[in-house]
Amino acid sequence: MAILDQIQTIVIVMMENRSFDHVLGHLSMARFGNRKDVEGLIDPETNPDYTNFLDGVGYQPFQLKDGPLLHDLPHGRPFVATQLAKTGARFTMSGFADAYYQATGSKVNDPPPLGFLAPGDVSMSNFLATQYALCDHWFAPLPTDTQPNRSVAYSGYSLIDDTKPRPIPTIKGSFIFEWLNAHNVGWRVYHCGISFFTLFDKFDEVLGPNFRSFRHLPGDFESEPLSEMPNVIFIEPEYTDSPVHFGWTPNDNHPPTPIGPGEHFLRDIYNLLTKDPAKWSRTLLITTHDEHGGFFDHVSPLAIPAAVPPGALFSAGFESTGPRVPALVASPWISPGTVFKGTMDHTSILQLLSEKFAGTPDYNDEVKRRRELGIQSVSQVLAQSLDQPRADIPLSPPDIISSSVELTATAAPQTDSQLAFAAAARKLLAYDRQRALENYPELAHLPEK
Repeated sequence: MAILDQIQTIVIVMMENRSFDHVLGHLSMARFGNRKDVEGLIDPETNPDYTNFLDGVGYQPFQLKDGPLLHDLPHGRPFVATQLAKTGARFTMSGFADAYYQATGSKVNDPPPLGFLAPGDVSMSNFLATQYALCDHWFAPLPTDTQPNRSVAYSGYSLIDDTKPRPIPTIKGSFIFEWLNAHNVGWRVYHCGISFFTLFDKFDEVLGPNFRSFRHLPGDFESEPLSEMPNVIFIEPEYTDSPVHFGWTPNDNHPPTPIGPGEHFLRDIYNLLTKDPAKWSRTLLITTHDEHGGFFDHVSPLAIPAAVPPGALFSAGFESTGPRVPALVASPWISPGTVFKGTMDHTSILQLLSEKFAGTPDYNDEVKRRRELGIQSVSQVLAQSLDQPRADIPLSPPDIISSSVELTATAAPQTDSQLAFAAAARKLLAYDRQRALENYPELAHLPEK
């Protein structure tokens, strides 16, 4: 498409573990904006369509003040099945309180999974949704947790259905770095702390020149001419489950980490990308979340199945996508207040990259299959775009986000995700200790096993 030809740099930011209703459901509520164009929450405290049941008692969504949670929320495959609460052919989305009780043994009046945030707690996400484009039917591709969904995001496939402390396997030729290299596309990853890509055993890439600290991004962005900038930039937060946070504060939105630091992170990225109007006019920023993280969403997942790929480490296929996640697209080519209502998931980004750099939306066979079942490309957001880039660059909200992370002494990894990060960090050191410490100096503070 013509507008896509105007885009020089595609910036991709994937955060962790929040649902659409939890972060942006407030947009359609009467007391917070009453946007009829957004499929968010309507009278959530009283709407019977949102009632979640546990032992015959009904629980409703409620306004949750941002801050550290007591613990992570259940979001592995069996718990997601409970949350979706399928009855016959219909997903009732009524089992979030039940899944929380199963995981924690805790019955409380306001189960955290049913909490939604007000605009003041997500001021940067609210700003991007107001000033650029909101995708209110973007779903996690699979009804399970982080590693499988990120595998789909970076390859179209997942050979796993859960998160475990093991290298994440991929199908040769489909992984994003292999695909970009094969199509001669310049790319770079800017990471806060340890990169998630370490978990894929891509050590040569992770230690190579295409991976740089997020601290280098301002200088690179200022000094590199537009023609020499990478075509694709991934920007990674500091992951809560990383085994060491020396010099970084977790800002990936993964509970129990609050969302405030993640909002600061998005604000920093936006302010940097818009500092040079000429470069901003050729830039597309995509921000989303890998999966819903156990938080309530009222919209049923898409009935798009996913069979077990050859070589997979699981045996039962999926019958639907996961729940909706927050997804925002920003560019001066996008009108303020745009709402894209087409059905999307993380392979929408792979479609976009393939359209832009290979002339076809079919990144690989699995992305093609999902497209034929209704998943649309991010390029369709630009199909609603302006004929010329906007001259205005809206100012991001002031630095008023109050929630913060209190760092304590590093504890031994406990969850499978934490164990996976710790194992990958140690393997990276064993692979090439000198380069690992040069690129990830925080690894010098990695705790003993």
